[in-house]
Amino acid sequence: MNVEYINPFINVSVNLVQMVCNVKANRGQIFMKDSPFMAESVVIIIGIAGEFKGQVFFSMDEETACNIASSMMMGMEVKSLDEMAKSAIAELGNMIMGNVSTEFYNTGVKIDITPPTVLVGNDMAFSTKGIKTICVPLILENVGKIEVDIAITE
Repeated sequence: MNVEYINPFINVSVNLVQMVCNVKANRGQIFMKDSPFMAESVVIIIGIAGEFKGQVFFSMDEETACNIASSMMMGMEVKSLDEMAKSAIAELGNMIMGNVSTEFYNTGVKIDITPPTVLVGNDMAFSTKGIKTICVPLILENVGKIEVDIAITE
């Protein structure tokens, strides 16, 4: 994996979460995950195709997902992850990856993304078929944590 490909994911994720959710977001310590890896109870998956391919997983607990959905819906209280809340967090993943795609396009790297898929459950494990997965934790002040798991290959 070309490590230079990771920076757009980090920069866009931090900046977009801060803008859309109106919270301070800090990047935690980046680390590698083995496949299969365990995820939190709410996961947004977006596929990537083009000059490199793979998936990006946005993983968070349900409370964090509800807090993010509430922020995205102009402060409307979200107590459970209903279809509207799932749609909101899916759109956050879509916005991040759309902007990541634009960042790459601006540097001459062409990629396409799939529509987001939202999974909710317990004890979910994901396999990336031998692709190394880089985890970028995003710490959202007074909201929670999102793990951005990036599994890409050329």
